[in-house]
Amino acid sequence: MEIKRKGSFDFPLFFLALSLWIIGIFLIYSATYFHESGPLAGIYKQQIIWVAMAIFIIMAIISIPGRLFYGFAYIFYAISVVMLVMALVMGVSAKGSERWIIIAGFKLQPSEFAKIGLLLALARYLSEKTVSLERITSFIIPGLLIGVPFLLVLKQPDLGTAGVFCAMSLPMFFWGGLTVLEVFYIISPLFSLVFSAIPLILSFGSDHGWGIVGAIPWGFFFLTLCAILYFARPSMFIMIGVVASSLFTATITTVVWNSFLKDYQKMRIISFINPQADPFGAGYQVIQSKVAVGSGHLFGKGFLKGTQSKLSYLPEQHTDFIFSVLGEQFGIVGCTIVILLILLLIVRGLILTQSSRNRFFNLVMVGSVSIIGFHVFVNTAMTIGMMPVTGIPLPFLSYGGSFVLTMAIIMGLMLNTRASDHDF
Repeated sequence: MEIKRKGSFDFPLFFLALSLWIIGIFLIYSATYFHESGPLAGIYKQQIIWVAMAIFIIMAIISIPGRLFYGFAYIFYAISVVMLVMALVMGVSAKGSERWIIIAGFKLQPSEFAKIGLLLALARYLSEKTVSLERITSFIIPGLLIGVPFLLVLKQPDLGTAGVFCAMSLPMFFWGGLTVLEVFYIISPLFSLVFSAIPLILSFGSDHGWGIVGAIPWGFFFLTLCAILYFARPSMFIMIGVVASSLFTATITTVVWNSFLKDYQKMRIISFINPQADPFGAGYQVIQSKVAVGSGHLFGKGFLKGTQSKLSYLPEQHTDFIFSVLGEQFGIVGCTIVILLILLLIVRGLILTQSSRNRFFNLVMVGSVSIIGFHVFVNTAMTIGMMPVTGIPLPFLSYGGSFVLTMAIIMGLMLNTRASDHDF
């Protein structure tokens, strides 16, 4: 296997990823070494194998001409969609969701590889076409590309991965022609949902609602939105669409909360915001995670000395909550070092877009760092109770074959950006 051109391999980007994978192996070992039998016994050895495979995949992707990824982008996307359908029809159930399929004896998670399929397909489309809210028809094809895997993954259900599809798409849309304001217009209904839900959540279980006071957060947001629209002066079509979507979102949120959600469903949502509301149910993981991270203080308890992980108080500590293991054993300093390494990797990826003249690979790079950034933000915020538990793993550190291979493909594509710049 040969790198295409001398000096084309970006060693800083590669060694940042490799360093994080090595840190992840040690954390997985520290989170499971006390299991002498059962499914968790010795799983760090399997992670070592996955990382070795990841390095091989990276080298293989770098050796492939970049134009092939462009040419077969839609085929990769179609294959990923077929795998998602297979997961729904004949998938292996895990934790209440049909997310896994078995191919040649390997259990794979199709939703992970769907990220790659959508990344390549969207990058190809946006490299040929520009999008703008002034031309709403320019979103028909991108909307379909995102919507199909989004709905299939949501059906599993896997809200976290479905959110990744949207999170990676917005920066790619920005790179593909949207302005910052247009991106804000697109996500404004999400803000409307959050602000309209605040009084509903706070008044649950109370004898009286918040009345007009509860409408202040949403009212302030809506007035701010209208002020932005007034001074920005977009087309009448955009103004009506943005205002209508925010009003609709606020209304439907209230209707669904009051008329369709059961009390136990409302409690599950509330426990995301306040874990103490259900300490032995939905809030248990977050409470234990916060205890683990908080007990690490500045420098941590030391390698293999974490009590929360050793006593197995923390569920999924080798996968979704690996950051809690890091915080308990290495403290704020350890967490800061890991986050800085990931930020350096993201920044290095964005720097490479400045040296690449190819629009397709620049879009691939933007989408790739968006996937990594979204995973890191949601996972770390989840472990300290700032976001709901969504089952999103931490890049490079969490255990899992499908996720390691997904990160390997992403890293391979990022490194291929520099190696394939002259292939088109």
